[in-house]
Amino acid sequence: MSAELTTRSLRLPANTALIWTLGLFAITWPWVGKLPLPTLLAAIVTPDTDHFDQIMIHYAWAPRLAMAILIGAGLGLAGAVLQQILRNPLASPTTLGVESGAQLAIAASSLYFPSLLALSPDITAVSGGVLGTGLVIALTWRLGFSPVTVILAGMVVSFVLGAVNYALLLLNGEFLGHLFIWGAGSLVQNDWSQFQTLWPRVVGLALAMVLLMRPLQLLQLGAGSARALGARVIALRLLALALVILMTACVVSRVGVVAFIGLAAPALARMLGARTLQQHLFWSTLLGAGLLLLADAFAQLATQWIGGSLIPTGTTTALIGGPILLLALRGMHNNHHSPTHSSELATLALKRRSLWFPATITLTLLAAVVVLSLSWSPSLQGWQWKSLSAWPELWNWRGPRLIASVTAGMILGVAGTLIQRLTGNVMASPELLGISGGAALAMVALSLSGMSVGRSGQLVAGAIGAGLVLTLLFLISRRHRFSGHQLLLGGVAIYVFMDAGIRLVLSSGDTESMKLLNWLSGSTWLVTASEAWALVVMAAVLIAAALLCSRLLTILPLGEGSAQALGVQVPVARVTLLLLAALLTAAATIVIGPLSFVGLMAPHMARMLGQQSVVRQLLLAALVGATLLAAADYLSRVILFPNQLPAGILAAVIGGFYFFWGLSRHAQR
Repeated sequence: MSAELTTRSLRLPANTALIWTLGLFAITWPWVGKLPLPTLLAAIVTPDTDHFDQIMIHYAWAPRLAMAILIGAGLGLAGAVLQQILRNPLASPTTLGVESGAQLAIAASSLYFPSLLALSPDITAVSGGVLGTGLVIALTWRLGFSPVTVILAGMVVSFVLGAVNYALLLLNGEFLGHLFIWGAGSLVQNDWSQFQTLWPRVVGLALAMVLLMRPLQLLQLGAGSARALGARVIALRLLALALVILMTACVVSRVGVVAFIGLAAPALARMLGARTLQQHLFWSTLLGAGLLLLADAFAQLATQWIGGSLIPTGTTTALIGGPILLLALRGMHNNHHSPTHSSELATLALKRRSLWFPATITLTLLAAVVVLSLSWSPSLQGWQWKSLSAWPELWNWRGPRLIASVTAGMILGVAGTLIQRLTGNVMASPELLGISGGAALAMVALSLSGMSVGRSGQLVAGAIGAGLVLTLLFLISRRHRFSGHQLLLGGVAIYVFMDAGIRLVLSSGDTESMKLLNWLSGSTWLVTASEAWALVVMAAVLIAAALLCSRLLTILPLGEGSAQALGVQVPVARVTLLLLAALLTAAATIVIGPLSFVGLMAPHMARMLGQQSVVRQLLLAALVGATLLAAADYLSRVILFPNQLPAGILAAVIGGFYFFWGLSRHAQR
């Protein structure tokens, strides 16, 4: 027994030492072959300016090494404090929207208020971090900071703020090109100035967090017990949260987004045996520095392997986020109120209604959007109404994108309904479950490989990516009866990998990266007439197949035993529906990008309009999805004329606010 306790007590320091050793060895090894170790160490402090290698060590390698240790330690400590004050193992600067908010604030200030950045980039980043975190806290406060709800709200906040940031980059790429690499999190240094500016702030904020250790310990007893012992719980949480935001924003303002260190370090510390708050804070700090060292070493090695093209450190840190999320929540149960299964969904109208009235209204709205798209739009002479005789000419320019938007909306509405029915989870959608992300990741891989395969090849790759993600999600959540937190966790993990791949491609800032950014944002103006009509044919086949599967979608939610008793071969049925959902998602993602939220909104709206049966919900969700994306395409074309917003970005912003509205109504129950 004593030997087992000794092994457990040594596991945490031994693994921490191993991570540090691997990181330091990987970073130092390329230089050891060029210089003796004593010379290398001496060059860090006093380089011989007659030797280029020593100059590089002093002004580039050593400052980067110091920044990795400093930033990793600060983010690891910030993540541990954040998890303590919210009592949530999922909380981190990334999952609470701090980093996405800070990134958006830096981009907006660079474009519209450069004097603020000249005054202090930290103040700008802090303001954005407060915006992101404030939205998440406001949405989840009444739900008791449920782990699943917090990470879901944080993910959607990051989606929305990221969509706005992408819009700024697309509209002003010539002015914000430098933000491509910065947004991916680069630790490249030219001298010691950044480190000298940053270290007093990180150390000062870390000391302030340590001074809060004893009051923070009271929060482990629960808010009621902490108040009984004299703690001002709200003030304590706000103070600690302010310190976390300041720490994260200071880092983001200097080196960009270094994702998931604040989540990975505390999670590893807990898994390796940290039990008390003191242990958690101490080892999270050391593990954060070690993990960032290791990630930066990998980034430098990868940069050399691919011929010198810069691999930002933020992309390699993001790649560890998905596995850490899965490990951290393996077996964790969501004991708080969480909007996941249909039994918990707030304020949905469950009364059955006729399909004809809502379908007629939706078709009328869709027709109105089509007429507006072809007839009423701004020009250099102001807003003009085009006559019917001008439609044939206008159709050549506006028709393909309109057809693509309507068709993609129908596909997403059907895909969202199918996935929600298949999983029994009303928060499931191609976007939130990472299925769109899987399709996008496959196409990002095609872009990285340099292969030119056309739309058909993209569809095949997207379908494979979406299918693999959906299969993985089912394998993860099957043991837990497709519970909400397992499905959403898998979706977040996929998003992490997708985000890492996207940031990697965008960091180059070249023509291909701009093309990829246009596609990821849902730029319907890239669609040709042949591609639009091909999508129509594909949609007709896939939607017809979904309608033919309505009996399966009705029976499978009854349970495996009941389904088999009714003659359904459950494994075959699930594989068929999985493949259909993957194809639907891939087809829509090719046109509108991965983050439109139509797959979440359309099934909800159909259900709210009283369509409870499978066929009726599928049909109305298709019409609602078509109307939503057609309206988004029209507004994206005219709202910032003569500039154009990608329809996918506008749909993501609208869908994000729809999610916020739904979550706030759920909190009021």
